[in-house]
Amino acid sequence: MHRLGSILSQLKLPGPGPLQLRQLQDAIAGVFGVGAAGLRLSSFRRGRLVIEVESAARAFELQAFARGALLARLKAMPGLEQLTEVAFKNGAWKVHGRQ
Repeated sequence: MHRLGSILSQLKLPGPGPLQLRQLQDAIAGVFGVGAAGLRLSSFRRGRLVIEVESAARAFELQAFARGALLARLKAMPGLEQLTEVAFKNGAWKVHGRQ
């Protein structure tokens, strides 16, 4: 008879857990610094990181000009070695006090 904890620790769930998502968000903030205010993590599956950007123009700029450098910087961080692609998409979300 196996303990439930040992069985659950052997399961591999798709995608990162809450702790990994927080680490990814911190890594993005570390790379972008002050510019991370208009960015948030959308998804991370099978080595593909999707970052949601507040502005369509900024999403295009990051996708066209900064994607390769960002991928190299993120892959150099511990725990992100399996990262294979970074993509940006336009997103809209309300921030308290801003319209």
